[in-house]
Amino acid sequence: MSGAASHNKKSLSFSERLTRRLSMRRRKWTGGTWLIKQSQIFILPNRYGLYAGFLVLASFAMGYKVQNNFILLGVIFLFLVFMLSLIASVRNIQGLRVDIHLEPYYFADGVQHIRLALRKDQPAFNLKLSGPMGDMPLDLSNGATSILVPVGALARGVYQVPPLKVETLFPFGIARAWSWLRPPGDIVVAPMPAQQPAQAYPRGNPALVAQAAEKKRQQNNFADELGDLRDYSASDPPARIDWKRYAATRETMVRDHGLDTQGEIILRQPKGDLETGLSYLSGGLAVAERIGAPARMTLLGADYQIYDKPAREKAFYALARTK
Repeated sequence: MSGAASHNKKSLSFSERLTRRLSMRRRKWTGGTWLIKQSQIFILPNRYGLYAGFLVLASFAMGYKVQNNFILLGVIFLFLVFMLSLIASVRNIQGLRVDIHLEPYYFADGVQHIRLALRKDQPAFNLKLSGPMGDMPLDLSNGATSILVPVGALARGVYQVPPLKVETLFPFGIARAWSWLRPPGDIVVAPMPAQQPAQAYPRGNPALVAQAAEKKRQQNNFADELGDLRDYSASDPPARIDWKRYAATRETMVRDHGLDTQGEIILRQPKGDLETGLSYLSGGLAVAERIGAPARMTLLGADYQIYDKPAREKAFYALARTK
């Protein structure tokens, strides 16, 4: 993460670094939908804009010197084109709404992505999104788009979402307008899973698992005593399918409440290399999720009981932060 960030920082111009710093000090995006306002947009002429501005000044000086009205009219026309281009560039970004979706956890086995959903009341053109791994075009000709943004091949850990820049050269390409986004939330990167066959993991007592799951449901006042719904997978036994729901909605779902007939998967941190041990625990959690079994993980003396999705996310978060 630090390498990608430093590379991105070096590639930014002085104006971009300055405006990013100013944006980060202003009102923060803490959740929900982010609306880009006019006060959050920066605009500067690019190289062609500077040429156009020099042409306007030179033409005005020449027209004033020779007192030629046609040249002065041309100067006024060029000046209006220049100003309208600045206004159109700002309006092309203003009013853009951005939503972000982060996965509860990622794995350190490749490039991690975040999903951005962008929409605008009117179509927008010639937009691009700049992130740690380069530029990506945005197609908002229909007023909405969704895009996966790579944030880097991050190692195990917890990271803030890096700043992102939305930029446009619309309409004539003589000025660029941009706005900085700092999406909320953390990127939780768990160890790369080292999965083994399900039968290779030790299993707990099924009766104790049933008692613990029942106690958990009573403590949390679950409205549905049968457990939480999740999508059916090929490894699920047909007995777990919610046939009443299937008859009503034709959706094949199963009840995941931890009452596994073979008991919970027991995961203990093995001795030796820390990263190897964390990969083993991460793989065990992944296997337990895949087969719909509960798990019990011991990490640095702490005990994690994984019977549902929030507990699994908490366990992966602990693996990501372990030092």
